[in-house]
Amino acid sequence: MVGFAVAFLVFLLAPPFLPYRFAPYPLINWADVVDLATPLVLIPLYWLLLTDSPVPPSRGWIIAFLVLAAAWVDGHGIHLAANAIGHRLKGQTGPALDLTEFWDEKFGHYLWHTAVLGLSALVLIRHARAPAPAERPSWTGLIAAAVYGFTLFLIGNEGGTAPLVVPFAAAVTLAAWPLRRRLLPSPVLAMFALGYALALAVFAIWFVYWGGRLPQFSDLGWIK
Repeated sequence: MVGFAVAFLVFLLAPPFLPYRFAPYPLINWADVVDLATPLVLIPLYWLLLTDSPVPPSRGWIIAFLVLAAAWVDGHGIHLAANAIGHRLKGQTGPALDLTEFWDEKFGHYLWHTAVLGLSALVLIRHARAPAPAERPSWTGLIAAAVYGFTLFLIGNEGGTAPLVVPFAAAVTLAAWPLRRRLLPSPVLAMFALGYALALAVFAIWFVYWGGRLPQFSDLGWIK
């Protein structure tokens, strides 16, 4: 669980901190090159979480996973390409910039993050429906939840998808309440259920701190 959460953190947050030109092809940054590996690493990890059960997933579960995984890759790819082009258009105005802004910040981010939430829900539901684990409570799930929840806040806030992430996090938090006794013995349930609760709490703190706003970090000048 911690491995998935750390990979989620690294691959979704590393690109903004790599604004250096890629020497073999200077029109793109190292951020774009690193970001190419994001779905190649994370989608298989989602699959491993989904199938981490004695009972193999049925055809319905597999189809649902494939649809969400395709949406994940589609949204991420649109974001990656449009974001790379948008970097070359900074300081300009016109329809080209507006179009890249739409595909990146609007359509791409919302499609991508919808699939991020959908895949987590798929894994969460499958593990919630499995027999209660007999293991003792583990801190692994808490560590993974802290990393996943904070990462989710960061990408939801900077990605401009808080209107999508916040209601979903609230819904997961409420739905997971009846499962509270099963969370610590199940690292997967703990990572997603407690992770969404943490993300919701951080969004609330951010909202209150900024007087009823959710400013993006780039708007504050914290990242470029």
